[in-house]
Amino acid sequence: MQKILNFKDSYETVKEAFLLLYQKLATNTKRVRTSFHGSVLTYQSGGIEHYLGFKVFVKGTFFSMLFNDSGDPLLMAEADLITRIRTGAISVLASDYLAKRDYNTVGIIGLGKQGKFQVKAFYELKPGIKIKVFSKERLEEELKKIEEEGIKVEKAKDYKDVCNADVIVTITNSKDPFLKYEFLNRGTHINALGSNLPERVELYPEVIKNSSLIVVEDKDQAKEEAGDLIMAEKMNMLDWNKVKTLAEVIAGVVKRNSEDDITVFKSMGIGLEDVAVLKLLYEKAKKYGLGSEIDIRGKWYLV
Repeated sequence: MQKILNFKDSYETVKEAFLLLYQKLATNTKRVRTSFHGSVLTYQSGGIEHYLGFKVFVKGTFFSMLFNDSGDPLLMAEADLITRIRTGAISVLASDYLAKRDYNTVGIIGLGKQGKFQVKAFYELKPGIKIKVFSKERLEEELKKIEEEGIKVEKAKDYKDVCNADVIVTITNSKDPFLKYEFLNRGTHINALGSNLPERVELYPEVIKNSSLIVVEDKDQAKEEAGDLIMAEKMNMLDWNKVKTLAEVIAGVVKRNSEDDITVFKSMGIGLEDVAVLKLLYEKAKKYGLGSEIDIRGKWYLV
């Protein structure tokens, strides 16, 4: 996967997947969680062209599988790296469609394993962009690792400082909101990526209230999982008519109206994104002869 997966190809693959979703040539299934003995198994799936697949994860163990539409198993893969790369790619994709034209600064809040891949994605896909970073935990330590990879970033002093940017990315495990409306400049675009549980929130409801456009990957899933939107709705600060889908944005049906608009992409990560990148991984592995081929039979026949 490290040899053949990259942000550029993943960007194009995910972009195509949402266009196909708009055209009803792809599908996404809402995430399912199974809790037992203090552990949670999370399952998400989707279908695109002649492929169907899923990703499951339990306590940091990520596994994915791809099938063709005849039911033949095609690919089994570890899915943590897939998740980091496709999340980085989709963050840049959403920014390209929703941020101001020619945006040139991005502020990234959170430098965990996902946050560092946000830095890498913007660095690789947007050459010359100014990247500011801030994290409540291990900022200096993570900053050093980023710089050791040859990536130049600017250390922000606090939340307000990092928000002085055209695009803001929040990718934390915070349960409590920290991004305030008063921190934002006119025309700011926000990628809120950290929360996919109703009890976890990164954005204060005032941010949602004052946003002209809110974009999600899947509306039904957002109503159940997007903590930022759920809290805002409870406080009567969310108009669901402002919430549109990324598929509509990619198709050109929805876009920001003004350079002064505040826009939000509230991402939860959906199965279709994973399956699209699994498809890419499978096709490139076949092309370059990578991976180990094994014989698996999932069908049983009565003889």
